[in-house]
Amino acid sequence: MAARDERRNAARGSARAARAETGNAMVVALLVLMVLTAAGVAFVAVTKSEKQVAGNQMTAAEALYAAESGITEGLHRMAFPAESLNYIGPAGNPVAGWGRYIVLAGGASALDPQKGRLLTDGLDNDADGQVDESGEQYPEILTKQAISSSTLRYPYVRVEFMTQGNQLVRFGDHDKNPLTPPRENMSYGPPVLRLTASGRRGTAAKTLEAEAVRFPLVTVGSPIWAGGNLVFNGNAFLVDGYDHYATAPFDTVPGATPMPGILTEGPVSTADPATNQEDNVSGLGGANSIVQSTYTYDFNQLWANLSAMADYSYSGAQTFGSSTPALGTMASPKVTVVNGNLNTTGTWRGAGILMVNGNLYMGGGSMYDGIVVVTGDIDLAGGGPADVARILGGIIYQGTLVNASSVGGSGKVYYSSEAVNAALTVNRYTLAWWRER
Repeated sequence: MAARDERRNAARGSARAARAETGNAMVVALLVLMVLTAAGVAFVAVTKSEKQVAGNQMTAAEALYAAESGITEGLHRMAFPAESLNYIGPAGNPVAGWGRYIVLAGGASALDPQKGRLLTDGLDNDADGQVDESGEQYPEILTKQAISSSTLRYPYVRVEFMTQGNQLVRFGDHDKNPLTPPRENMSYGPPVLRLTASGRRGTAAKTLEAEAVRFPLVTVGSPIWAGGNLVFNGNAFLVDGYDHYATAPFDTVPGATPMPGILTEGPVSTADPATNQEDNVSGLGGANSIVQSTYTYDFNQLWANLSAMADYSYSGAQTFGSSTPALGTMASPKVTVVNGNLNTTGTWRGAGILMVNGNLYMGGGSMYDGIVVVTGDIDLAGGGPADVARILGGIIYQGTLVNASSVGGSGKVYYSSEAVNAALTVNRYTLAWWRER
């Protein structure tokens, strides 16, 4: 009997133990299920968050790309004045206060938070002859993009000339020395371009600021840079290193720094006027302004650079006369190259940069505004009205073994920073720096 009771109690204990183990397993299973559910929920949340972050980053990147493309359009549309369908720059010489908005739609410039500063900058921003009048702003010009669902959304691009103290900031060879790098200054070189572009995509908005400069193709430090012997004929010629305006009557610029009348590669004796001719060469230091140059030019490289970007190219000996069309103007300078000797006569005119891979003769009433580069000899004679500047800007010549270069007759060479600066605008703009604002 006792044994039977013990067996019964043992069986009951085993059943209770089994039921306890079953209960524990259920609790463990529930805990595991809760952990897995929590992990699943967390994974879904993390995945959704990462997807959202990735989407935001992509949208922000697209907005940034849109702003970058706005900077690109601004640069391109300031590159070449001859592109009448695209060019938006000033028709004449650059002036402080000039600017434009490139917009996707009219009125988009209102999104520019800096727009209000034009009302107090002391400049004529809309070229109406008034300064800081009510509502003054840069005019708007529509983008060249075809507006569609794939249009890069840059609501506005502000394109303007950089100013300081209501003066143009320029970039060029401030000290007229090719051995030193160009830099920003207030006198020499084309103006610095400032661009601000807004890009948008969805809820993302980015704004980029940039500055662009035109690197000088060639430095002009005097009306004549002589690479060989230079002789003078008569007493009617004039080589003037004082800075002159580029429009008749070609008056000197008040307060401008004078240049040497002639820079020589060799000793100054290679350009030696007679006593009665010394006052025909003026500039830094007064009469007989002839200084030995501290630098020279790589004429082969100049030829390679200029011939590659020439607007007009001629091969063989050429004669430009009164019936030859003007090759460039001060408002639209051009690069002209002649691979051979060049003879200009009559009333022929040109402006920009002229390079002759040979000898140059200029006579009659022919005239050039800008920079003239010659690999051979020069002969500036002249004729016609006595006060016509045959070259207004500067001439650089290499000279040959013959050394037959001369200035005489009524030939005249006036230094003009205005003409030189205009000539240097033939080069493209290059970004100097940019940043995200």
